[in-house]
Amino acid sequence: MLVTAESDTGHNSFVLRYRTHQSTSLGLSFKQEVACMELADALGLAPEIVWLDEESQSMVIEFLQEPGSVSWEELADLTKSIHRLPPEMPTLNLQHQIEHYWQIAHERGSGASNLISPSEPTLGAAIQALESELPTTCHNDLTPPNIRRRNRDIVAIDWEYAATGSPHFEVATLCAGWPTMNPQSLASAILGDRLSKPLLGIATHLYAALNWNWHLAAGETFEGEPSPKNLIQRLAASL
Repeated sequence: MLVTAESDTGHNSFVLRYRTHQSTSLGLSFKQEVACMELADALGLAPEIVWLDEESQSMVIEFLQEPGSVSWEELADLTKSIHRLPPEMPTLNLQHQIEHYWQIAHERGSGASNLISPSEPTLGAAIQALESELPTTCHNDLTPPNIRRRNRDIVAIDWEYAATGSPHFEVATLCAGWPTMNPQSLASAILGDRLSKPLLGIATHLYAALNWNWHLAAGETFEGEPSPKNLIQRLAASL
């Protein structure tokens, strides 16, 4: 909800975020999201929290404009800055997330044949491969709707998936959200010498599998996308 107010400094705009009893969270804990935002805001990477009530999971944050055109260099710089944040957050448990999405999608009425089973061995092997790299602080959802601009700099909003985790998984989610940008340029600019093409391939196909269950948990459907079986086959081929 957009909130506007007049003050001694002029006209100000804020965003009120609150959780209703009917809403089902697909992200991580509210407390962790707040901690990540405060950590990032200290370096100008997230909006400022001006009011907070953890009990009701509500907050008021500064309003930031949509960014307009965003370059891959800006995205790479923002992502690298996030990865330089102290790795103080809990680790993103990818196994737990796919189980969480599966459960919510199942409760929404999706049949087992339409979902990717959390017990699929290929998922476990892929997650284990990503856990072999040095974890960093990641936003994990740097899609176009979650990018805003403050003056000349771009800023990330919606930190509900932020955690310590795989930088290759972060890059995979970023490339999926910005399909018109060159994934190799993004990956090279963000990861530098740490870039592993095998790990990036695993992360890309693992994200596609998790994203399948996420969309069904969110009540959305895919049009013209591969089946769950095909997604698992592609992930297996990347291992």
